[in-house]
Amino acid sequence: MITQNVDRLHFKAGSKPIELHGTTHEIICLNCGELTDRHLFQNRVKKLNPEWARAVEALESGEAGSDANFGMRIRPDGDLDIHERFFRKENFYIPDCKKCNGILKPNVVFFGDNVPKPRVDLCMSLARSADALLVVGSSVMTMSALRLVRAAADMGAPIAILNIGPTRADDLAHLKISARSGEVLPQLLDMGSMSVPSS
Repeated sequence: MITQNVDRLHFKAGSKPIELHGTTHEIICLNCGELTDRHLFQNRVKKLNPEWARAVEALESGEAGSDANFGMRIRPDGDLDIHERFFRKENFYIPDCKKCNGILKPNVVFFGDNVPKPRVDLCMSLARSADALLVVGSSVMTMSALRLVRAAADMGAPIAILNIGPTRADDLAHLKISARSGEVLPQLLDMGSMSVPSS
């Protein structure tokens, strides 16, 4: 399984996919590549910024949008919506890498970044050797995902797509199901298999 999700949702479900675009659960140093658990990093941020830590605690205790938390709200995707007045504070500190003092960022591939080559090579190898490819819940809009579908198609693997709405790989699909994955996948599991036409 290869996922474009960066939230470790598949891990919570018991799978161990390759995270094509990385994960928000790790922090990476742009200089030395050292990986840090996001929670450990957040603890360092809180220690360096006690006012921020109190604001986060206020948010976690249910005071969304209050003065106690600088107007922060938790968005549906888990990110924080921070009021601009917080950014006027000149005393917010971001930790450096403990190993080399380098700059840290979430271990995700942002738009415009490249997927690390070893990960690309592994995913391309899997796509090229697949007997079939099932795309679930993706519009396949990123080139990194589209390349994988193209690689499987070039090797003659049947492609099935389960997604609401069009995808960038629709022209490669032997089977396209426009429906919610949460409705279709349980039925597929009950059936035990799915036959994908090869032409």
